[in-house]
Amino acid sequence: MDDAKWKDLLQDLEQYIQEHWIAPGKEADGWQQEDQEEQDEESFSKSGSFYADLVPSVSLDDLIGDVGKTFHEVLFEKIAQSGMTDVEVYKRANMDRKLFSKIRNNPAYHPRKDTVLALAVALRMDLEETNDLLSRAEYALSPSSKSDVIIRYFIERKIYDIDLINIALYDHGQAILE
Repeated sequence: MDDAKWKDLLQDLEQYIQEHWIAPGKEADGWQQEDQEEQDEESFSKSGSFYADLVPSVSLDDLIGDVGKTFHEVLFEKIAQSGMTDVEVYKRANMDRKLFSKIRNNPAYHPRKDTVLALAVALRMDLEETNDLLSRAEYALSPSSKSDVIIRYFIERKIYDIDLINIALYDHGQAILE
């Protein structure tokens, strides 16, 4: 990427961060604690119990039985659909072969969030697919995490170059994807 394009990209990224990052102490979309307290009071007075709205209409066994595919299942389905080999995926993710082997051979292995994000980038997942993969690993992209906002920026723009993403993360004082 030439210098002019890189400068434009960084400028666009800065604007994106300003619009999407919820910095510590910054309110999200005007939402305030008082609004939540009013909603809680309203919910309690309507139902007679604060917890009435929280009780599911289906049994716990039904909910547990409908968990869906695991992180491992979804990841390896996406790899198969991509047409890439395991080697291509872990190299694109800037990942060590041993770590990828752990993920491949141990369906119960729980990777770190940055590992899941690196795999999503390597597989060129869109934002919806990335969020799905993250949720299956018990993670989420957060608007209060600057690194998440930066990664989301690149995914939304379909820029799947892990080195560019890592440079942007580093330039903003964030941990890189490893």
